[in-house]
This record gives sequence, structure tokens and C-alpha cells, in this order.
Amino acid sequence: MKFGVQLYSLRELAERAGAEEVLRAVSEAGYDGVEFAGFYGKTPAEMKELLKKYKLEGVSAHIRPEAVEESLPFIDGLGIRYVFVPWVGPEEFASAEKYEKVVKDCAAAKKLLDARGVIFGYHNHAHEYADGNDYIAKITDEAELRAELDVFWATVAGKDAVAEMKRLSGRLALVHIKEAAEKDAATAAQPIVGEGAVNMRGVFAEMRAQNIPWAILEVEKYPCAEDEYLRRSLANMKKLAE
Repeated sequence: MKFGVQLYSLRELAERAGAEEVLRAVSEAGYDGVEFAGFYGKTPAEMKELLKKYKLEGVSAHIRPEAVEESLPFIDGLGIRYVFVPWVGPEEFASAEKYEKVVKDCAAAKKLLDARGVIFGYHNHAHEYADGNDYIAKITDEAELRAELDVFWATVAGKDAVAEMKRLSGRLALVHIKEAAEKDAATAAQPIVGEGAVNMRGVFAEMRAQNIPWAILEVEKYPCAEDEYLRRSLANMKKLAE
């Protein structure tokens, strides 16, 4: 199993110091790769050189389906192997017209990605489960997408993360490793991975069982310095993955 960081986690560092410092921080913490959430205004060639410099793989990216075509130079140039829809809003699921457009856009994007051997999937939040809904299954079925389960958001929605992984078996591509606080999880800082409310031991055991190749760390709110969080969480993840 390899370990990556969703670069949205380091958005504040990017604002302070730029793309290179973000990649340096990920590399120095010991990670294998990154999942992009934008490309920092760099060209594909510039970003490829930075990845090479810091010995990181550009394994995946969060890209809305309507933006996939314009992002193909990055997908091709960086060797990105997974693309995930980062967000479909509650209003898009609730409106037949808007949802139909999302599915249509996904179909067009998937055709482009399939031709490249790139896996196209969907990344969830909590609203997909609201009011007893199962929008993760709906969109992955109807748009023929794989899933990138975010175990934090599943937990916030009151779901058991391991049970959700089992339920999505066969369509689960990667997993977002995001810890949850014991109380007020939706708004509190995320603890170091393995030190919070998510059954991370069970999550990593199920990842092994399903042969999930990458664990992608994401943090929205830090309980400590960014570099400390990255290092300590990676150390715990490596133990959990044994």
C-alpha cells in the first residue's frame, strides 16, 4: 500500500509559500504521492518537474466532470491514474434536470478517461446520506463511476466506515483517510490518524482485503502544526497497514 496526501489539506501552506513548498512538505514527511485539487497555476511540464524533484507520484486528482477535458494535459502529462468528482451538491441530486446534466457530463468525461485507462470515480461528503438517501450508490451506478470513500464524512453521517467499504466492494477505488473527533466531528479539528473516532484499524484491514492500492490522507482542520500532523499520521497509517 502506498500513501498520498490530498493537496486541499495544504491549501493554507500553498497560499503562504506556493506549490513547491507544498510538495516539499509532503515529500519530507515521507509520502509516496499526491492527489491534486487544482494545479497552482503551473503548466503540466512545470508540475511534472516538481513531482520529479520531490520524488512524488501524481496519482489522482479531484476534477469536476465538466472540467476533465480541459484538464487532460495535466492528466496525461503527470500520469494521473484516478480522477474523482469532488462534489455534487444536494441541490444537484434533488433536481432531476441538474442531476441529469451531472450524469451527462460524467459520461462525456468517462469516455475521455476510459480511452486513457484512467479510473473515474466519485468522492463523497455527508449529504449523500441525508434523509435516508443513498446518493453514493445512485451516482456510481447511474454514471458508472467508481467510489473514493471519505471515511470521515461517512462517520459524520452516522455510518460505520468499514461497513460502507464492504457495501461498496467491487466499486471502491481509493479511500480518503480522514480522522474524526469523538465529539462535534463535523466542526472539530481532526485528530492524528488512528487517535480519533474512526475505526482506522478496521478501515486498513478492509483496504487490504479489497487490495486498495493507495490511502489518501486529507485534513480540513489541524490540531497541530501541518508538518507534525503529516509525519505522525503517516507513522500510524504504516502501522495500521501492516
